[in-house]
Amino acid sequence: MSHTKHVYQWSKQDRVLHLLPAIPLIAYYVGSVYLLAMGSIYLVVIFLLLWVAVNVFAAGICAGCPYRGGYCPGICQLYFAPFLSTMIYKSRERDSCARSFKANLVLLGAFGMGGYVFGFYWLFRLHWHEHPIIVLGLLALLLIHMPLSFFILCPKCSYNDTCPMANVHKVFKKKRDFNRGGKGSQD
Repeated sequence: MSHTKHVYQWSKQDRVLHLLPAIPLIAYYVGSVYLLAMGSIYLVVIFLLLWVAVNVFAAGICAGCPYRGGYCPGICQLYFAPFLSTMIYKSRERDSCARSFKANLVLLGAFGMGGYVFGFYWLFRLHWHEHPIIVLGLLALLLIHMPLSFFILCPKCSYNDTCPMANVHKVFKKKRDFNRGGKGSQD
């Protein structure tokens, strides 16, 4: 696994800016947990267990991160993975870092998307007829969170050489620079 040659140092302004994508995400989780609890406490437990699973696999990704033990923008995305990583993985670099990074990334994506699909399936199934505006509002909060994270966090993240989302952001930036008449960025 390769890291960016230059590890970005997060400023105080960055730290405040990272709270912006967290606001709709917090509202999404609070609203979803509340509505799921109206249907069944078991749904809440499964929903939260999926979130915990995401953090376990994210902790494997955090094992080789240069931000481990310091400020991490993932904390503002409601992840406790950076802390969990220091408890599970004692050394900063692991022997099979590249292979485990990819496996953890795939599992993180599967459980992350699984958690969202699970939540929305039950929100639509249980509450669509009584609270359609609230259910759509929760979906909108999640849809607002995703691009905010993509445009605020991805460009500066230490994994921008290996993370698929950061690579998507690079392509997006090159196209944007090209359309503005530039030659594209050579990140």
